[in-house]
Amino acid sequence: VHCHSRHATILACANRPIPPLHYMVAVGGGASVPVAPYATFGSAELAEHVVAARDGRFAALLANHGQIAAARSLEAALAIAEEIEEQAASYWGTLASGGPTLLSEAEMARILERFGSYGQKQ
Repeated sequence: VHCHSRHATILACANRPIPPLHYMVAVGGGASVPVAPYATFGSAELAEHVVAARDGRFAALLANHGQIAAARSLEAALAIAEEIEEQAASYWGTLASGGPTLLSEAEMARILERFGSYGQKQ
């Protein structure tokens, strides 16, 4: 799923990855949501940047563009994209109030491990 959701696009245009401010950031498949470098839309160069930025994750922001989410089904990819937008909105909001308190690397590792057996499966 590729879209230009409001808050994910704001962060993408600011070249700001989504850091581990909330455990649900892990829905993207990592401790953060990276930003793929800018390249013209529809180009092979952009596709290469997306693959590199995702690095096994389900989601990434696209610099000066929007977001992308990938999963085994369209429904699962859409659910990931919706959650990434929610996390982008939370991050954007915390930036307006002085910035987030981030979860530690160790905590995000525990969260990612628990996500293997936690919650609804698509």
